[in-house]
Amino acid sequence: MQTYDMKVVNHREIAECTYEITLQTDVFFPAEPGQFVHILVDPPHQLRRPLSLASSSGREITVVYKTFGEGTRTLANKKRGETVNVLGPLGNGFTLPEQKKVMLVGGGVGVPPLLWLAKELHKNGKKVSAVLGFKSVNQVFYRRKMEEYAEVTVVTDDGSSGEKGLVTKWLDPEADVYYACGPNPMLKALEAQLTIPGYNSMEERMGCAIGACFACTVETKDGGYVNVCKDGPVFPKGRVKLP
Repeated sequence: MQTYDMKVVNHREIAECTYEITLQTDVFFPAEPGQFVHILVDPPHQLRRPLSLASSSGREITVVYKTFGEGTRTLANKKRGETVNVLGPLGNGFTLPEQKKVMLVGGGVGVPPLLWLAKELHKNGKKVSAVLGFKSVNQVFYRRKMEEYAEVTVVTDDGSSGEKGLVTKWLDPEADVYYACGPNPMLKALEAQLTIPGYNSMEERMGCAIGACFACTVETKDGGYVNVCKDGPVFPKGRVKLP
C-alpha cells in the first residue's frame, strides 16, 4: 500500500449523479477484485474518499462513485490530464470460490466491484448470475458490461427498468454461493434469506482507511470487533453484525 499520483484518462457520468473515472499510473498497481482506493480530493477537502475498484489492469484503474456531497462534487469536476492522489490498494478482496454456480448481488454503487469479480469468475469457468438493484431507470449502469460475464437480472424500486421491488425477490435458486456488495440492510436481508455460503463487501464511512482511526469499526457476532477498511471490506457471511 502506497500513494500514487495518477492521471485522469477518462471521466464520464454513466447514470444519474454517478461517475466513472479511469486513472493511469506509470508504475505497477497490484490490486485485486474487492479491494478499494482512498482518493484525495483537492483542498480544502482534507479527508480522502474510499472508492471501490471496478477494474485494474496493473497501471490503470477504474472506479465508480456517486456525488453525495461537496467532496465528490469537486471530484466530478476533474478533467482529462489532471492528476489525482490515490492511496491503495486497500483492504482484503474477494476469494474465488470452489463452487461452480455463483450469484452476485449488487445494490447501486455496490455493483462496480462485482463487475470485476464477474470477469474473473467467468475466466475461471464459473457459471455466474447477477442481480443488480437500483432505485430507478435513471440510476442503472453496467448492465451491458455485466452481461458479458453473467446472466443478469436488473431490479428497480419503482419497476422503471427490469423487475420491480427488492433484489431479494429475484435471487437465483440454483446458486451454490453468493457475493454481495451494497447497503447494510440489503446484506442483512440476504443473510437472513439465503442458506448457502456467502461473502459481503461492506460500505462504511472511513477516516484513515488503514485501521488506525477505528472510524469504521464494526462488531462481530462472536463479540469481537473488526475494522472494515483493514480486515474487510469483504467478510464471510455471518461474521459481522449488520446494523
